[in-house]
Amino acid sequence: MNSVKLFFAGDFCSKPSTSRIVVSKELKELIQSCDLKVVNFEVPLKPEIKLPSQRRERFFQNDDAPDFLRSLGFNLFSLANNHAFDWGDEGFKKTKVALGDDSFGAGNYEEAFKVKVVEVNGAKIGFMALSFAAYTGVFDDVTKHEGLGCAYINDLRVNHDIIEAKKHVDYLFILPHDGIEYIDVPMPETIARYRDFIDYGADGVIAAHPHCPQGWEEYKGKLVFYSLGNFFFNSKESYDFRADKPHWYEGLCVVMTIVDGRVSWEVVNTKNVDNIAIEIDHDNKRITQNEKLCLYLKDKNEYDLYLRKVCAELGLGKEMNYIDNTFHPNSLSKSTLRIIKNWFYKIRGKDFTDDKELKNLIKNDQRRNLVLRSIK
Repeated sequence: MNSVKLFFAGDFCSKPSTSRIVVSKELKELIQSCDLKVVNFEVPLKPEIKLPSQRRERFFQNDDAPDFLRSLGFNLFSLANNHAFDWGDEGFKKTKVALGDDSFGAGNYEEAFKVKVVEVNGAKIGFMALSFAAYTGVFDDVTKHEGLGCAYINDLRVNHDIIEAKKHVDYLFILPHDGIEYIDVPMPETIARYRDFIDYGADGVIAAHPHCPQGWEEYKGKLVFYSLGNFFFNSKESYDFRADKPHWYEGLCVVMTIVDGRVSWEVVNTKNVDNIAIEIDHDNKRITQNEKLCLYLKDKNEYDLYLRKVCAELGLGKEMNYIDNTFHPNSLSKSTLRIIKNWFYKIRGKDFTDDKELKNLIKNDQRRNLVLRSIK
């Protein structure tokens, strides 16, 4: 078997035109030296339709994004993510037309779960993209498989699909879009699920969604990357916008080489510079940070201590507020506002517990587990 070289990148979104984005020669040459180049196309192109206003922002990216990524050499695009259907079916369809058969992870129910198989240099390589239960656009209801959506990571068919796919491909890579945003360690449930994929036959797991890099490990001789972070992400109108999130502008890319059945790999640190440049990051601080994150996955005591801190800050702080505000407000002002809101809902014929944030918290496996761990 001849050698096969793969390049994996994290989340990509550019609302402003990509025409001003400069990719360093070093990074571009590295991408183009690989046979298969995979990136998560995080949000859709905007269709020529009007949708009702909503509290949650509908993200979209510039129409020139597909051509920009192709100019870098990318030839595979994951569509299984929580923003894929921000602009409904029409937004998805426009995106699908632009990316064509090089995209996977969404469509009708069977299309969404279909493994993308590419034959290159005598090897059959399979890719399966999966998403957590997002606000909309994910087949996470076992009673509803109609219409369009993304493949749900915890659908009971996934493990069976992995077993079946391995009968027909030489290598199978799972691309999950899952986890808790903005934290740099995976939840225990994430670790268990991604290891599941290896147990059922996958040859590697390369994940995204938290918008910051997380650590990685070798499990049973196979690679599990818990989050590559952002390859490039600017969902605002301006190039000058700066996201106030830790490690937002840092990403991991993975270069994997397969020669005669042997897999070797290297991690490439990248950075987004001022929303107009993407380049390889040679700063030793990144290497030290990576080592720290990987240590959490090796040292249970260190991991448990850090996880408790995360649960205290996010679970009891942010997430529990949704429950408190809905079911048991604990101050006179909150109680009064809740009573007024309750009557307002009744006048409109709605139930006061019809809280979209609470619904999303309960249906989102990772966030629900975070709250449960916080309560414990």
